[in-house]
Amino acid sequence: MTQARTIAMPISSFLPSLGGAEIGLHNIASRLLERGLRPVVMAPAPHVKRLREDRWRLPYTVEALPPKAWSLLRRAPWVGFFVLDRYFARMQARYRFDCWHCTMGYPTGVALVHFARKRADVRYLIRCAGEDIQRDADIGYGARLDPRVDRVVRDLLPQADMLIAISDSVAEEYRAIGVAEARIRHVPNGVDLARFEGALDRRAVRARHGLDPDAFVFLSVGRNHPKKNYIALIEATARLAAETERRFQLLIVGGGVRDLAAQVERHGLAERVRLCDQIGGPDAAGGVPALPSGELVALYRSADAFVFPSLIETFGIAVVEAMAAGLPVIVGDSPGCRDVVRHGRDGLVVPARDAEALADAMSMLITDDDARRAYAAKAKARAFDFSWDRVIDAYTALYEELYATR
Repeated sequence: MTQARTIAMPISSFLPSLGGAEIGLHNIASRLLERGLRPVVMAPAPHVKRLREDRWRLPYTVEALPPKAWSLLRRAPWVGFFVLDRYFARMQARYRFDCWHCTMGYPTGVALVHFARKRADVRYLIRCAGEDIQRDADIGYGARLDPRVDRVVRDLLPQADMLIAISDSVAEEYRAIGVAEARIRHVPNGVDLARFEGALDRRAVRARHGLDPDAFVFLSVGRNHPKKNYIALIEATARLAAETERRFQLLIVGGGVRDLAAQVERHGLAERVRLCDQIGGPDAAGGVPALPSGELVALYRSADAFVFPSLIETFGIAVVEAMAAGLPVIVGDSPGCRDVVRHGRDGLVVPARDAEALADAMSMLITDDDARRAYAAKAKARAFDFSWDRVIDAYTALYEELYATR
């Protein structure tokens, strides 16, 4: 790039929440800063307050959005749009942003479209990241299940300058709401490959989390939500336990997963399944967060296989992190998951709701050493497609494309 650019980065949820959208934006902003750009994250006021209270030291600028802006937008859209239009105008005047990089199509994205459609000096892209664009009525997932939200999304998002599809499944959702193909760009999520290399005391990591040092360990990572399909995973684990004499354990890591304890007990899996609430937050060295956390990276590298039977994802960053750690992966045949893992080429894709098929895939990785090693190598190779260097190269090129249209 010929000169430094200032990039506005509004988001409707942010750290210290540790979802894929929040972690993704943090990593993008941090790497843009390293490239000589100036990212300015605009985050909800309560999140900014918590970051300060918990002494997170972020390397980029963070501005607080107007208090209760998103609830206003949902309850009284015209009031919410008025408040956010004025706020965005003040930010544009203060920072003279070269372009805007918005995370979440609703509510952030629709608010930005509303603001920018009468501003010749504002060019932007919007990156949808989950329930802002996807929906699944069977599990009550997706903001667009509310008809009022769906109407706003269908009205405004197709007008956006650019919409980033982090997977083919997201691109399909864009087309379904009327987004023109010319407005869609494909940029996946990223992974820091270097963090999954180097020396590791595998036994010590396992000991910290109550894992058998000699057992075959399956790992699954993600918050406790119906879409993660943990009930099927626990059932598959029970089936596997009844069929194999091999020592194995399952570790599930994510916010709220301890609430699965009753299911684990019901299946008699107390010795087989370990539940660990999410691991993250600022590292000890000055409060600068490494996300995913160093301990979570160590857990990836201390496991033997990764299993992720999610029912719906926009991308599934945990799958790519597992691949970067060289783990063979099993995923559900569902949006987002099958975009990342191509069955037989990168890992195993099984019917997401089929506990028996999931157990069979887990059994194969335990019993077939050659297949396990082959899938581990394939996974590691696939992870290179999602390196942060490639992702940031793509975004900086898109910023220049946007800037050229001003």
